[in-house]
Amino acid sequence: MGTNNAEIARLQQQADEVVEVMYANVKKVKEREDKLQVLDERAEQLQEAGKLFQKTSKQVAVQEASRNRKWKIILGVAVGLVILVVVVVIIITTSLKDQHLPPQSDAVPRLATTTAG
Repeated sequence: MGTNNAEIARLQQQADEVVEVMYANVKKVKEREDKLQVLDERAEQLQEAGKLFQKTSKQVAVQEASRNRKWKIILGVAVGLVILVVVVVIIITTSLKDQHLPPQSDAVPRLATTTAG
């Protein structure tokens, strides 16, 4: 009977070891579940941050396009004004020159030549 008691004690010890291993496995599974939950929460936060970034970047792109458009218009108006000023100056100077020049005849002036002889 001593053999049976020893066998039962050995089996009980193995069962206790299996129970301890199972408890350890359950504990590890719970820890993994907690870690996965934390990772899931972080992923959701990153996704929300990504959406916010995308929205903000679109707003910035629209603002920059508007600002660029404004500067192109200002530059175009400035160039147009410079061209207008140049044309007006050319017209005025040409007009003033025409008023101060004596009328020209259609005849070609001839040089007086002396003949020796």
